[in-house]
Amino acid sequence: MMQNPRRAFILLSGVFFYWGVLTAINSATIPFFRQVFSLSWRDSMLVNVAFYLAPFAICLPCSGWMARFGYRRALMLALTLAVIGAVAIAGSLWQTTFVGCLVGIFILAMGVAAMQVVANPYVNRLGDAHNAAGRLSLASSINSFGAALAPILLAVVLASVGASVSALYVGLMLAGVVLFFAFYRLTIADFHDMGTSPLSSLRTLCRYPQFRAGVSGIFVYVGVEVSIGTTALSYLHEPALGGFSLAQATSLIALYWGGALAGRFFYGLLARYCRVRLLFCLCTAGAMLLTIAAVGLANRAGGYCLLAVGVMNSVMYPVIFSRTLSGLDGYAAPISACLIMAGIGGGLLPFIQGIVIDAVGLRLSFLVPVVGYLFLFINGLKDEARSRVIV
Repeated sequence: MMQNPRRAFILLSGVFFYWGVLTAINSATIPFFRQVFSLSWRDSMLVNVAFYLAPFAICLPCSGWMARFGYRRALMLALTLAVIGAVAIAGSLWQTTFVGCLVGIFILAMGVAAMQVVANPYVNRLGDAHNAAGRLSLASSINSFGAALAPILLAVVLASVGASVSALYVGLMLAGVVLFFAFYRLTIADFHDMGTSPLSSLRTLCRYPQFRAGVSGIFVYVGVEVSIGTTALSYLHEPALGGFSLAQATSLIALYWGGALAGRFFYGLLARYCRVRLLFCLCTAGAMLLTIAAVGLANRAGGYCLLAVGVMNSVMYPVIFSRTLSGLDGYAAPISACLIMAGIGGGLLPFIQGIVIDAVGLRLSFLVPVVGYLFLFINGLKDEARSRVIV
């Protein structure tokens, strides 16, 4: 019988919240880094590149640790990496070295990626498979709450104490330490996967269409979500477009992540009643149209359209993730590792958009995420055409 599933879910919800804060803080601090270190748009996007390259260094080893040591101990290692990264960033800000910040971001991002590799299948296995998508969506809503809160915290710091962003990272370090000791001291349900090597599992998984579709879907989804989450702030702040102050624009980004929070929460409650593929298609089409509207309007209304995209994004991640894991529980760790590595789209697509911004300006650069949402919409239509089975 499973031991303390409720306690495990509560602790894992804390992990989801923590990495939501860390991820959103990373994107929201790009304008801060750009100003402090006098960076170009292309160079400032290296913050995202460092963050989303990290999974390639950690995800497959983490899946091996999950098989050998169990989910709980692998998660504790992930929290340790996040704590070390936060300390490195705080120290580099005090020393005013951008390279040091990038190194710290990379280490912190390895911790975040390892948390995702462990926590997603952990939640997936805490109950009946039939309710896995809803359970994962509820946990993801807590993740989105952290992501929504992070820009508000940063806005308060920027408005009140300016350069003390380093102190914010010290606070994030302390939060990681608290979570680490909670997992260390409390007895919770634990799992182990089959002991095959990650590379051997990967060769097997590549034969499954659902795995290939899941990897490409996560790559594009994370890319467009981070692209808009990063550049919408500048859209709102730019005088010719939104015209808000930097602190106002930073706090408004909380609405973007808050939309994802609300959508995931309600989807988690209602998932069993939804035609998942149809909902996915409607959300990708809505996100695409809202982003096109932002390009055309080029004013505050356009900025609000970008913020509304967060609601459309809300169901994409849990749907893609749970459908990819469906029926392949024995390979949960390597699948999770590959899906998290596919999050490199969150580094590459914003970097591409940064190049487009330098070439043609901020407004037209939003055509990059438009193309991404079009890709997801077409994939959703293909999935709907292949089968009418509801997850």
